[in-house]
Amino acid sequence: MKIMHFADAHFGVETYGKVDPETGLNSRLIDFRRSLDCAIEQALDAGVHLALFAGDAYKSRDPNQTQQREFASCIRNLTDAGIPVIMVTGNHDVPNSRARANAVEIYRTLGVSNVHILSKPEVLRLDTSAGPIQIAGMPFLLRSSLLSREDCKDKTITEITDLMIAKYCEYIDYLARQLDSAIPSVLLGHFWIKNARTSSTQSYFNAAEPEVLVSAVANPAFDYVAMGHLHKFQDLNKGSNPPVVYAGSIDRTDFGERNEEKGWVLVELEKGSACPDLSGVSYDFVSVPARRFVEIEVDADVEDPTAKILKAIDPEDVRDAIVKLLYHIPQDKLALVREAEIREALAPAFLVVSITKDVVRDSQAQRNKLLTESMDPIKALDMYFDTRDDTRKRKSDLMSYARPIIEELIAEEQVK
Repeated sequence: MKIMHFADAHFGVETYGKVDPETGLNSRLIDFRRSLDCAIEQALDAGVHLALFAGDAYKSRDPNQTQQREFASCIRNLTDAGIPVIMVTGNHDVPNSRARANAVEIYRTLGVSNVHILSKPEVLRLDTSAGPIQIAGMPFLLRSSLLSREDCKDKTITEITDLMIAKYCEYIDYLARQLDSAIPSVLLGHFWIKNARTSSTQSYFNAAEPEVLVSAVANPAFDYVAMGHLHKFQDLNKGSNPPVVYAGSIDRTDFGERNEEKGWVLVELEKGSACPDLSGVSYDFVSVPARRFVEIEVDADVEDPTAKILKAIDPEDVRDAIVKLLYHIPQDKLALVREAEIREALAPAFLVVSITKDVVRDSQAQRNKLLTESMDPIKALDMYFDTRDDTRKRKSDLMSYARPIIEELIAEEQVK
């Protein structure tokens, strides 16, 4: 059986977008739609029998009608081809109020053929053209819907988080015990697994979010674990069974994801295998041509700073990309920068977010003016590193080594 595993479509992301003159839509909505359409076309070409969506269809819990229309149109490409689609609700799909409908519940309400929504922990058995399969759905759980006021009474944030983790583990164990061992099974989830890697600016996580241990998720009752929530593709149980795989987001949301491939996962499942050490599961990550994000940083402290900046701007690299440019330049060379030529070189970009100049003042003048014997030594060293070209970029690492040494010396002086 071939399965399409995808997640985190986030229709509605508009950061770094602009109005498309032909459609009137935000260009980022078009980007995400294009990436998802491409993924679905690839999946259909690969002959998948089932599609599993691991949550977060939209950026907002309250998507507008246009975003709903665009996402539904993509999903219909699968259902029109006879491919069943199973969706688990993610944190961006779940409303804050228990009485409100979730963002994808409309499919269930309308009785859309071949689309199944798992918004609570449950097992769905489905017959596909390749045979039966069991999907154990583990949606994102809101604390308010899971824990009573009594559960949370006089508890610290850490204790409440531990209670949430215990609830996830109880549900996953419960789901595993409902499964028929003779039928292929998949855990479809949307939550954070401990030690998973996030994108550098995936900012909606917080210290109180439950992190479930891999050991709780990698239950041998499951042949494959299809995860959503984190935007980076990764297998947290690599080399062992079952694979515990985050598909990643379908397109880039910001510059923190600029170096990540985006796409979906093609899973092949069969129950039983000629080799007893294998569960009969394999997978491949399939990339899509997502919109590129390019960040250029240049040290322009040279005789011809414009020439060096232009050399750093590769026309092919910036073409159709979302671009940021930062150049560092001494104040006395600022007049040598020919901004018109720089903007012309960036013209092939889809969108230039910013051209930022970091004007470096005269180092010796700064030291003479600001550094005094009465200054706290840690602050003085921090400022000193800022005034030198050869230490500015390494300041964080240098301070991490210097700070404990200075603090130890200060402590010794106080003892004396």
